[in-house]
Amino acid sequence: METMEERTSAQPDVPWPQSIGEFEALIDAMQHKLVQFAFCRLRSREDAEDAVQEVLVQAYRDREKHRAVANAVPFLFRMVANRSTDVLRRRKHEGGPLEDCAAGLEARGLGAQEAAEAARRQRWIEESLERLPRRQSEAIRLRVYGELPFEAVAQAMGCSVPTVKSRFRYGIQKLRRVLKRQGGER
Repeated sequence: METMEERTSAQPDVPWPQSIGEFEALIDAMQHKLVQFAFCRLRSREDAEDAVQEVLVQAYRDREKHRAVANAVPFLFRMVANRSTDVLRRRKHEGGPLEDCAAGLEARGLGAQEAAEAARRQRWIEESLERLPRRQSEAIRLRVYGELPFEAVAQAMGCSVPTVKSRFRYGIQKLRRVLKRQGGER
């Protein structure tokens, strides 16, 4: 019997959990990816963990209401994206704490200087993503940071797969131009 972790990474369709045990298994399988996705938007580990925690509590509380959800994975990513947007609206966004990102990279085995440079590079990419149209940057974040297939991204964004592929492609093209232009200014 396959685990929830195997189901969420191997196939895009994971039905909404019908029992508390299934809900717990879904959380265990998805929580890290959801926090990573929120962190990429919020640039704060603490804010990302709080946002995901709030989403998971809300999803559990409203689990009966969501039983008709065909695919839980993009639905949870959509909830986290919405909550992240709410957090960004509530606080004055100043680029996020670079120290949090550097600390996380140091924990992965990079030295302090390498981690700080990697954090600056990540911040630069995130700032560049913010310059893209919202729907394009969202498609890129869900596909790259969320590691979702295009079908799941389409479900999370509420549009067709060709539309998502188009937004992703044009977003990547614009991101390359922005990064190239910014790279010349640095």
